[in-house]
Amino acid sequence: MNYKHNKEQVVKKGMELFWAKGFHKLGINEICKETGMTKGAFYNSFESKESFLLTTITAYGELLVVHLQSQLKTSKLSAFDKLIELYENMLKTQTKNNYKGCLVNNIMSEMGSLNNSVAELSAQQFNNFLQVIAPTVKDAQQNGDLSNSINSDILTEIIHTTFFGFLTRSKGKKDAGHLLMTSFLNTIKTNKNGNN
Repeated sequence: MNYKHNKEQVVKKGMELFWAKGFHKLGINEICKETGMTKGAFYNSFESKESFLLTTITAYGELLVVHLQSQLKTSKLSAFDKLIELYENMLKTQTKNNYKGCLVNNIMSEMGSLNNSVAELSAQQFNNFLQVIAPTVKDAQQNGDLSNSINSDILTEIIHTTFFGFLTRSKGKKDAGHLLMTSFLNTIKTNKNGNN
């Protein structure tokens, strides 16, 4: 199939390729073969493999933000239970996508210390995810389910960074790992007296 006249489809295919193979194991020849682009068309559109990667990270991040927003807005559960459901669903999805993990997490792990542009964009996408989740964490704090002794933005980062760790573990073990994430969230939940 030739995607050369549809940049959105080329980016979507590139996202799938980087997500499955990473940056270093994916070559320009394979990208061109899978997208139907000639090398000339590829370099004319994206300039380099790094530039193409950055484009796919941005597209992936935008899709994930929409997904997170949708799930958190449509759920009728309490704020704390929304968090449980959100992370359980994301980890259970790993069984359906062959334990590929999260493109942003994968690329951060592979390229974060090697390439400043990739590190900065990955961090920006991670922060975008946090901005979507933070209001639910804050609501859970206001409802007394999570401690108010820590700033909600910092607590959100702790929770989501822990999730990324479980996601990486899930990839390695070929196990969704959602029970561990649920256990972690229940561990930081306050008891009826407002203490952890």
